[in-house]
Amino acid sequence: MSFLRRQAKLAVLRAVHRRNEKERRRLGQPHGALGPDNWDLQTSAAGHLVFSGVDAVDLAETYGTPLHVIQRPRLVKDFCRFRDAFERHWPQVAIGYSYKTNPLPGAIEVLHSQGAWAEVISEFELWLALELGVPPAQIIYNGPAKSIAGLRLALDRGIRIINVDNAEEIEHIYRLRQCVRVRQDVGVRVVTSVGWSGQFGHSITSGEAREAFVRLSRMDHVVASGLHVHLGTGLRDVSTYLRAVREVLDFARMLKRELGISIRYFDFGGGFGVPTVRSYTEWDDRLMANDYPPRAIDPAATPTIDAFAEAIGALMRDYQGEVGAATAAPTLILEPGRAITSQAQALLLRVLAVKQGDRGTFKVILDGGKNIALPTGYEMHELLPASSMNAAYDAPHSFFGPLCHPGDVLMRAKPFPSVRPNDVVALMDAGAYFIPNQMNFSHPRPAAAMVDAGEHWLVRARESFEDIVRLDDRNFRPMPATRTA
Repeated sequence: MSFLRRQAKLAVLRAVHRRNEKERRRLGQPHGALGPDNWDLQTSAAGHLVFSGVDAVDLAETYGTPLHVIQRPRLVKDFCRFRDAFERHWPQVAIGYSYKTNPLPGAIEVLHSQGAWAEVISEFELWLALELGVPPAQIIYNGPAKSIAGLRLALDRGIRIINVDNAEEIEHIYRLRQCVRVRQDVGVRVVTSVGWSGQFGHSITSGEAREAFVRLSRMDHVVASGLHVHLGTGLRDVSTYLRAVREVLDFARMLKRELGISIRYFDFGGGFGVPTVRSYTEWDDRLMANDYPPRAIDPAATPTIDAFAEAIGALMRDYQGEVGAATAAPTLILEPGRAITSQAQALLLRVLAVKQGDRGTFKVILDGGKNIALPTGYEMHELLPASSMNAAYDAPHSFFGPLCHPGDVLMRAKPFPSVRPNDVVALMDAGAYFIPNQMNFSHPRPAAAMVDAGEHWLVRARESFEDIVRLDDRNFRPMPATRTA
């Protein structure tokens, strides 16, 4: 790149940075940092972050780091808020928690105690739901690649509904019909004009979805009774969601009119965004590569769950008015994951080293990185100085994990207070896709603790070195030495 082009590029980045700084001031975030009240957290007299009456630094000392911390009150609050929003607008609502989002049994059991169903996408998750005592009538089986063993288990136990994703699954169910104790409710995942498509579901416009229902309607051991759609993750556009819902409801009208099939379960998936996380943009990446912070997170930019619930409820009422009051109201199924567990969980990390960077910046090495915080590669998460909440934000800091890998970057150019080795920081919104994506890249996977009203307890022990190699066959005989000429 020529000198003049480089200077022009830097001038553009400086202008974007100035615009972002103005936006931060408007949002009341002069350093781009969200306040702890967004997660119902407090600050102690010592300046430490506090989770439900428990000092974050004390938690780190008690259980070690990295450490997941789940706030039980916030978990219950977010589930009830979601459920209540939809129940205000529709009489039959089932909230099936998305196991794939955070398959941590200690957190899932709290949700089931509040009435959550289980939404599973694999034989393992189905097994886990049954092990946790979830009644089969409260289990929804989704996913694009159900194994024959998983389908056999679902049919044998008589779960609430299986949403088939491809024609092969229909054939598997037909061949496994001897496992069906009672007539099994089966739905079809459909693809609308918006949202995920790719390898998922059956297209409505191509006629593929209709053909799936024709095939199911000829099987005497199943009931074709459900429609399922899932648009994506981190959704922030109510109108896009409603477009998909309208297309699904129109398809249901066609099924009733042409095939005589009545839909009893409308599963509109999940993917609802949370106000304290957003995806990185191309401009964010350019700014951070030049030691400028990314654009701030604006919590008000995310629609409330009430906004989704009110709009979807209105469409459902219109549909029910058309099919007739004498017809029982279908069950509305939602599959939230992120919207329930994201903000209730944080990841505590300890500072291992601090290095001087360029132009007054600092490089901070933490004891956890992409091995346990993969979403930070594509999403912006808040990082709070758990050991020094009252300290002034003084310089841009870039945070790295402990892996011997150049891609082990958690965030770049974030304004932050000065930190020292042994300080504790809190990576927020760790309750969505952190646990399922973690791996032991040269390090054990972390423990998890639950907190509630000043009490705390482990819900998952830290992985040991022995755990990492437990399944390896270490009783092998060494290969004989090879003689060379």
